Amino acid sequence: MATLQNIRNRGPLLVIVIGVALLAFVLGDLFSSGSTLMGRARDRAFVVNGEVITTQQYAEKITEFEEFQKMVSGQSSLDENTTYQIREAVYQQMVRNKLLGEQAEDLGLVVSKEEINDLVHGESISPILQQLPFFVDPQTGMFSRMALIEFLNVINTASPNPQEQQLVNQYKSLWLFIENMIITQRLEEKYISLLSNAVIVNDVEAKTSFDLSQQNADLAYVMQNYFTIPDSAVTVTDKEIRDFYDTHKKSFNAETPLVKISYFTVPINPSDDDFAEIAQQSETAFAQLQATSTPATVVADYSDTPYRDVYMGENLLTPSQLDFARTSAVDEMYGPVREGDSFQIYKLIDKTIAPDSVHLSMMAIPSSSVVGQDSIITNFVDSIYNLIQGGESFALVANSLNPNSNGGDVGWAREIDLLPFGANLVKEAFSAPIGQPIKLSVPGQEIIFQVEERTRPVNKYKLAVVNMPVVPSEKTSNNIDNKLNQLVSTPDVGKRFNELATEDGYMVMPSMTFSANDYSLGQIQGSRQVITWAANEKGVGAVKKFDLTNLRIVARVDEQIPAGTTPLSEVSEGIKSRLINDKKAEKLIADLNQKNLSSLQDYAEVMNSIVDTVRFVNFTTQNITGIGYEPVINSVSSFAPIGQTVGPMRGNLGVFVANVTNRTEGAAEYDEEAQKATMLNNNAYRIQMQAIEVLKDELGVVDNRYKFF
Repeated sequence: MATLQNIRNRGPLLVIVIGVALLAFVLGDLFSSGSTLMGRARDRAFVVNGEVITTQQYAEKITEFEEFQKMVSGQSSLDENTTYQIREAVYQQMVRNKLLGEQAEDLGLVVSKEEINDLVHGESISPILQQLPFFVDPQTGMFSRMALIEFLNVINTASPNPQEQQLVNQYKSLWLFIENMIITQRLEEKYISLLSNAVIVNDVEAKTSFDLSQQNADLAYVMQNYFTIPDSAVTVTDKEIRDFYDTHKKSFNAETPLVKISYFTVPINPSDDDFAEIAQQSETAFAQLQATSTPATVVADYSDTPYRDVYMGENLLTPSQLDFARTSAVDEMYGPVREGDSFQIYKLIDKTIAPDSVHLSMMAIPSSSVVGQDSIITNFVDSIYNLIQGGESFALVANSLNPNSNGGDVGWAREIDLLPFGANLVKEAFSAPIGQPIKLSVPGQEIIFQVEERTRPVNKYKLAVVNMPVVPSEKTSNNIDNKLNQLVSTPDVGKRFNELATEDGYMVMPSMTFSANDYSLGQIQGSRQVITWAANEKGVGAVKKFDLTNLRIVARVDEQIPAGTTPLSEVSEGIKSRLINDKKAEKLIADLNQKNLSSLQDYAEVMNSIVDTVRFVNFTTQNITGIGYEPVINSVSSFAPIGQTVGPMRGNLGVFVANVTNRTEGAAEYDEEAQKATMLNNNAYRIQMQAIEVLKDELGVVDNRYKFF
């Protein structure tokens, strides 16, 4: 089962590589057909093309993927951020697959068994398989067909060991997961290919695009940024804002409701009484540590970190620990001293001059107590040890036991790194002769190791460190909660929220806008519950206190904005800023045209700017160095006469004046078929990005998750 172990070791990398695409398992039979629409009326997580997806169906898929991620990553639990990302990814993929699945079914698009076999075993290996760490050669970083074959052999092998068989069964489920993903991707490829091939590229279009891509220009330019002109220099009327809004309403559509929330936060920090209590305890800890000859017991009683009975190099000590260790005698004490939110006590147990690290080779064999074969294991370990003692290469023996052991090489290790193996191994590793095999028993294992190298001797110290953090007491938390509860229960608190909060010294974040599905209030972990409450609260003006681990949030619902077209009041400021820049451009261009300037230097002086340059720009350049996305400069690079000053022109950042100083033709030969293929691929990418949004608009997607999650 060595291959199985290799696969298992690479598991934690899997989720990072797969990303959202890994959720494609939901394309299959997601939705039961036994429930009627009326039966689901009150349980609609979201609706796709009139079909209801219940909270149970959605939650089951979230749970399925969470369990999958735990399996491949070796984690027993997932943090809040990962859970949220999974939930969002599952939703997006369920919607995507449902929309595309129905389209594919209507068009008769299927993925045959022969295609699946080719994508797994043939010459056209699926890109999904090629990017999974399970099937990548760690030496080359490239896809390994042999690794894939080994994986498939493992999942098709029955093991007499129940634990190994359970793992095999888990990886069988993993393979079904991956196989469904391959099918989904292939189905999407067919659908997008069908759409993109409906958009042709004619001969003239292909030749023109190629010619423009070959005309590389060097330009000099002057730019005056819009922010150099005060907003008060131009006027934007309410009618102009309204007209722009009416013309571009589709761009202001929100899939989920918006909520406006005013809130303030109160951290639960230790009080002066909390610090005084720990300060008193630290005096007791100091006295006990000073009197004891067994520092581990005192450290265990008072510190949040255990005692480490090893010597540590200077690079492992904090600045205060190092200053103390360098200048103190053995048994000398330091503290108690408050450092931040904790009290520190140090005792120098010993000091020495010794190598900082050792380079080890090691073999470990399960001990007889584990496998129940005392004599067999003992004789086996002795035979290996005697073989190496007799002159056999340690690496050759290690590789004969485990071909993937790299000769038993475990690399460099410090004393603290070896501590989990026990004090005896630490002592032997830093005292045994180089190249001399050592045999040791540790809990659960028999170990044979030898030292290959040691670093030069350095100063090392053995410290007993008592770290006593000060945490908020229950009394401190209760005092804060009582004060906030009084504020929340104040009559008319909804109307007087800002006033009351300010009087008590809290800083209110006023009327902040959030989507009903947003993850949190800003960067506040665990604050999703506030948004859920605000989006579902029936009364605007409601106030509530929320208890987070080390934080309290008090929030008021200021406004609830239904899904659909966002009201003008919510987007007017953004529209106004855009129109202001447009009018600034008009004003700048008009003022410059009146001056009848001719050279770039003249423009630079009037525009209070400098002449800058950029090279190798053509009509297809997406990101121009130092400028960014400025289509007006792309146009100048391809069509302006060489040496002629062009402008002033309105750009995204400001007003430009430019001059093409040189233009060269690329040396590439025109290949009509290749050019058309490139343009078709670009079209396919754009269609793929836009298809889902179009289908959403046409078929309809209603997201109600904020009501339940």
